[in-house]
Amino acid sequence: MTPAQPQTGIATVRRLILIRHASTDYDRACVPPEDPPLDPLASHDYAAMASQLPKQWHWLVSPLHRCLATAEQLISHGAECAEQTSDKRLVEQSYGRWHGQDIATVWDKDLAAGPKHNWHFLHPDHTPPEGESFYQLTQRITPVLTELSATGQDYVVITHGMVIKAMVGAVLGLTPDRAMAFEVAPLSMTGLSVLYQGASMDHANGGDWQVNFLNRRF
Repeated sequence: MTPAQPQTGIATVRRLILIRHASTDYDRACVPPEDPPLDPLASHDYAAMASQLPKQWHWLVSPLHRCLATAEQLISHGAECAEQTSDKRLVEQSYGRWHGQDIATVWDKDLAAGPKHNWHFLHPDHTPPEGESFYQLTQRITPVLTELSATGQDYVVITHGMVIKAMVGAVLGLTPDRAMAFEVAPLSMTGLSVLYQGASMDHANGGDWQVNFLNRRF
């Protein structure tokens, strides 16, 4: 597959494919460790995903091991990229001192009396000790989207679930509270398009960004 170069009549469309890393190995009763390894027993079809990735796009990858290992698996199963770059702004939301701690203990000690969210154990405005809130993650990741939309290139971005939620929420203009409701499965891909003409398209009806597909699992 080669990258298409669609035209809208007013600007070239550039594309991003967002990939969440493959399943990781840790105790699900705990807040995820900062960088758990990939689960060697997980059932994923790397070859199927690799076959659907356009060849010779630029890859931007979180420096955490689980994302680098996912990129290696995809390449070993036939994916190709023009170049691979690491960007520390793509790391997962930090839970600070809670990483690896029992969720029930954290809940009883720090969260039981606070605001709740239907789809996550942590409210998007709550900042873990020495960590960051989902709201802060959204602020961290939004400049990355702005930069990628201005390069005139297509990208595969291999990153994390909360990062992808923040990205999709940001391009749709959702509040962090609503963006948290997206499901992003391990080894799934989400597609975005952005109008590119080297200048802002904020005046255009419908905005700059389009969501092409969400949470396509492999």
